[in-house]
Amino acid sequence: MTVTEFAILPLRTTQTTPLPSSLLAKFKTAKEVLEKASGFTFYFLQQIEDPSTVYILGSWPSVAAHHVFLPSPENQVLLELLEDTVTASEIQLWHLEADILKTSEGKQPTLDAPIISCNRHFVSLEKRAGFSEKMAAVKPLLEGYTRPYDVQGGWRIEKEVVQGTERDEWILFSGFEDVDHHMAFAKTDEFTKYREIVEFVEGFEVKHLKKLIL
Repeated sequence: MTVTEFAILPLRTTQTTPLPSSLLAKFKTAKEVLEKASGFTFYFLQQIEDPSTVYILGSWPSVAAHHVFLPSPENQVLLELLEDTVTASEIQLWHLEADILKTSEGKQPTLDAPIISCNRHFVSLEKRAGFSEKMAAVKPLLEGYTRPYDVQGGWRIEKEVVQGTERDEWILFSGFEDVDHHMAFAKTDEFTKYREIVEFVEGFEVKHLKKLIL
């Protein structure tokens, strides 16, 4: 089953707007290595709220295929390349149960939008089924607002443990013209229905990302 790698890298650099050309060159090298190993396109995105945070998104044929790559000489070279830029122990990495980078027919890719919203929904295990049903019902409302950009999401495979209890997480990506365009969705009639998803979640995290041109 094709899965999506979701990684968060906290940068050590104090120069974040723009990022140094030397760092972008390192990311370009990393992108090329990841794409060769996985057979899929990879993307590097910078967080708007905290520009010292970079996200990596890309697909793998399976979680096992990614795990084979992690201890490989090629990946060790990448870690050495980035060791002055990123603290390896602080990298967050997991996988989503779908190829969320696959674009729906008739839509433009989510990551082609000027700004990408990354919404993390924290869901208790017993409410997963209800959340899935409600998300399927209200997602078209968001898709209508973000048109022509696609809306894609998936469940996190490696469950997070909070105070000794596992919880699920649904991550949703959607494209907007800018942050204000996203915030304006809350003022629409459609949002009144969309916000019914709140009853199925324990919390949210909403961040805005910008794709790095490498």
